Amino acid sequence: FVVYTETLLSRSPDPRRPKTSQFVDLTGVNLKQGFKVNMLKKLYRTFEPNYPETLEKMVMYPVPKALVSVMNAMLSFVNEYTRKKFVITDDLFVVCRELGWNLKEIESCGGVRSYMKKHLKH
Repeated sequence: FVVYTETLLSRSPDPRRPKTSQFVDLTGVNLKQGFKVNMLKKLYRTFEPNYPETLEKMVMYPVPKALVSVMNAMLSFVNEYTRKKFVITDDLFVVCRELGWNLKEIESCGGVRSYMKKHLKH
């Protein structure tokens, strides 16, 4: 995760002010499995001290409606400025709005994973 983030930041058009948006695919995560609080804390602990101004958005999708409120409550340990960077949703329209993705193209590709593979840059 950190190596991938460093790679993204190194490709920034402005290396003095790099920005990154992270997409966390939570397909298959449900209330029965439980969402690992530690995962969210690890993500935060990685970004807060190392990349405090580089994280523009972290979008987590798809998150069942019942789990959205739980996850938002778990973000209570995060400062307000950083908390606004986290988008937790089950709505693909929200994902597209936040990341600048094309909803019709995602649908024509057959879903988010196929869309991401199509746009993957090495």
